[in-house]
Amino acid sequence: MPPYDKLMEVLEAFFASYPGGDYTCERRERFRLEFRRGLWRRGLLGLGQFVPDRLIKGQFNRWPIIVRVLARPSPESYTITVRYELHLPSSIRQLGPNLQASVNLHAKVELEDLARYLAECAQLDSPPPVTPL
Repeated sequence: MPPYDKLMEVLEAFFASYPGGDYTCERRERFRLEFRRGLWRRGLLGLGQFVPDRLIKGQFNRWPIIVRVLARPSPESYTITVRYELHLPSSIRQLGPNLQASVNLHAKVELEDLARYLAECAQLDSPPPVTPL
């Protein structure tokens, strides 16, 4: 999808308009994008961000998440890395296996939607592969 800047615009457009995502672009650099979504509370004296004191069951779009997108262009292809960071309340040390599987499923669906969106915008015959790391 030349030129490179067009790719970054497409990535930003996807997350900014993703249904139920409510993503806000917090940082945009030449090769990186950072989005935030969900419930966040301001820290005392404006220092940092706090997450809510609990995660709302069944409302994954309200969970405090940061998504970091890194695009690495090369003459032949692009590699796009998407990293989801779920910020847990202090009362939750880690997610249980069932809850982690649910989070993985939500991320996988979003990434597959992103691949289809990229294919549509770049007029590709098929979506690019999504490879979990």
